[in-house]
Amino acid sequence: MLTIFSDWTGGDQSNFGNVVAEFTKETGIDVELSGSTDFLPVLQTRIASGNVPMVAIVPRPGVIADFVSQKLLQPLDSLGVDVAGNFSSAMASLGAVDGKNYGLVVKANSKSVIYYRPQAISGAAPAPATWDAFKALLTQTATGSVKPLVVTAKDSWTLTDWFENVYLRTAGPDKYQQLFTGKLPFTDPSVKTALQTMLSIIGNSAYVTGGLQVAQSTGYNDGLARVFGLKPDADFIMEGGFTTSVVTTSVNTKVVPGKDMSFFPFPDINSAYKGSLELGADFAVAFKSNDATKKFMAFLAQPSTAKLFAAGGVITPNKNADTSALPNVLIQKESQLITTATTVVFDGSDQMPGGVGNDWASALQGIYASPNSIDSILSQFQASAKSSGFGS
Repeated sequence: MLTIFSDWTGGDQSNFGNVVAEFTKETGIDVELSGSTDFLPVLQTRIASGNVPMVAIVPRPGVIADFVSQKLLQPLDSLGVDVAGNFSSAMASLGAVDGKNYGLVVKANSKSVIYYRPQAISGAAPAPATWDAFKALLTQTATGSVKPLVVTAKDSWTLTDWFENVYLRTAGPDKYQQLFTGKLPFTDPSVKTALQTMLSIIGNSAYVTGGLQVAQSTGYNDGLARVFGLKPDADFIMEGGFTTSVVTTSVNTKVVPGKDMSFFPFPDINSAYKGSLELGADFAVAFKSNDATKKFMAFLAQPSTAKLFAAGGVITPNKNADTSALPNVLIQKESQLITTATTVVFDGSDQMPGGVGNDWASALQGIYASPNSIDSILSQFQASAKSSGFGS
C-alpha cells in the first residue's frame, strides 16, 4: 500500500486520481490517496503523530526546504528518479535544496504571460518582446475612450504578480531570490526602481481601462470579463496560465483559445535577464524510501505520466512529454514556454511567510493608490516584516 497526501482537492484531486489509477494498473500497487485544503497543518499533525504519508504533493519550495532541514525527505537520486533526463536544469532546481533534488514538479503554471483579444488589435504588433514595445502597443490601441489594459488591483495577489515579473526583469533572478527569502530588504533601491517601472504602465491612466480608481475596485474575474466576456471593453490582462481555463469554463464558454484569446510572454525589460519566467508549481516529495515509493516517484517522472496529467489540463514540465493531450492550443503554448525556459523563479510572495506575504500584497495596493508614498510604505513594510522575523 502506498499512501499519498496532497494539497489538491476537487478537480485537481480527481485528475490526480486518474493518474494514480494508471499507476496501480501498471504496478499492482494499491494507493491510499487523500487531500486537504488545510494541507500544511494537517500534514504537520500527521508527521508529529507518526502517521507520515509515503509521498506528498506540496505547494512551495519553502515547504521542501523546511522538511529537508528536519531530515524528513528522501533525495530523488536515492530513489532512482531520472530528474536530469526528463526535466531542464532550471526546472529541476526549483525542487532542490543545497544542490540535491528533493521535489519533482508535477504541476506548473506560468505567471509570466499577458493575455489579449486578437480581434481588438488587428493590424497591431501582437507580441511585443520588450517593455518599450509593450508601451508602444498600448499607446497604439488606446484610441478615443478605449483604454486597453485591465488592472485588477482589488485582488492584491495580481499586483504581486505584476511586481514580481517586473522585479525579475529589472533586478535579475539572484536579487529576486534574495528579496523574497528575506536576505535583501524591501528598502533596497532596486525595489523602488521596479515599482516605478511597473507603475509606468499599470499606473498610467492613459492605458488602464476605466482609470486608476476603477482598477482599484476591479477583481480578477471581473477583469477577465472586461477582456473576454460577452461585451468586452478592453484588450489586455496580465495573469497566470490558469487564466485560459478560467475564461473558457467560467467567464465565457464561447471563447475559442487561439482565435478569441491569445497571449504573449511578459516583455523583457533588461536584456541581461531576457526570457526569464516566473512560475507557480506543486511538487511531489517522498518521506519514505521503499519499493512502492521508488516506483511511484519514477512513474511521476515519466513522459507518459505527464501525458496522463495533460488529459486533465495539467502541465507537467517534462521536457520529453507529448503535449498534444493538453486541451487547447494556448495551454500547449504555455507548456512549451515553461519547458523551454532557461531562467525560472518561483512565485515570490508564495515564498514568503503567509502573514508577511499578505502584508506585502496590501502594501502594493497602498502604493498603487498613492505612488508618492512608495518610500514610506516600503519602510513601514520592511519594519513590520523584520519584527515578524522575516529578514534581518
